[in-house]
Amino acid sequence: MIFKRGRKRDNESQVEELTEGAGLDEAGEPADAADEDAPTATEEPEEATDLEALEDIDWRSAGPYDINEVDSVESAEERPKIDLGSLILSPLPGSELRLQVAEETGEIVLAMLVIETIVEPPASANQRPQAYSSALELAAYAAPRSGGLWAELRDEISRNATDAGGTASLGQGPFGVELRRLIPVTTPDGEEGYQPSRMWVAEGPRWLLRGIVYGQAAIEDDAESPVVADVLAAFRQVIVRRGDEAMAPGDLLPLIMPTDVSQEPEAS
Repeated sequence: MIFKRGRKRDNESQVEELTEGAGLDEAGEPADAADEDAPTATEEPEEATDLEALEDIDWRSAGPYDINEVDSVESAEERPKIDLGSLILSPLPGSELRLQVAEETGEIVLAMLVIETIVEPPASANQRPQAYSSALELAAYAAPRSGGLWAELRDEISRNATDAGGTASLGQGPFGVELRRLIPVTTPDGEEGYQPSRMWVAEGPRWLLRGIVYGQAAIEDDAESPVVADVLAAFRQVIVRRGDEAMAPGDLLPLIMPTDVSQEPEAS
């Protein structure tokens, strides 16, 4: 697994980090531009989805976990862990961890796992295995004991997307209400397009874990797709260490540099 450090160029507030999030292109990778003629943005949820009903279901029975819900961090999974302080990750084999650092403070503001999935073709097909790349951007935030922070924030996130000329829609995902967005981007080659993403949110004891999915897993509609399954597995295996200190809802839980991962030179 490769470890890289990227620097965040803007001095954004913690609330802006939570409600906007950084795209894959902002962490050192070119954004995949979708169709330039994407439809005009809409904030309306899908009519067939009962959002209120989704809020009443416990979606964390298979993870992500609170630190107090696991007997031992080391024995929770066979794969080695990467301890980032408030987040403990179990990266998939061959995945790449990137940490985004605020240039002004040197603080880590989010972690990103870049995941490559190899999909084997049917035995009857005379084809080679295909490799698909996805990315999972992770950040955890303080939340009220009563929960409900996600319900308060998603309307604002949707408005930010539409104000930027993109689209936003709500529907059912693997953790209840999922937010899908298309955000206008400019590639390094100067091409205009739209970057698709889907946002998963899990709420635990006084914390909220946000995962933004980019790449192939953001455009797959099949929940059983191997590409989505790999990213979902990585999200479910996250362990959140909230800590006991008093924090306002929406405050970013601090991340620390891991000590057991070899570092490559800084990425631009």
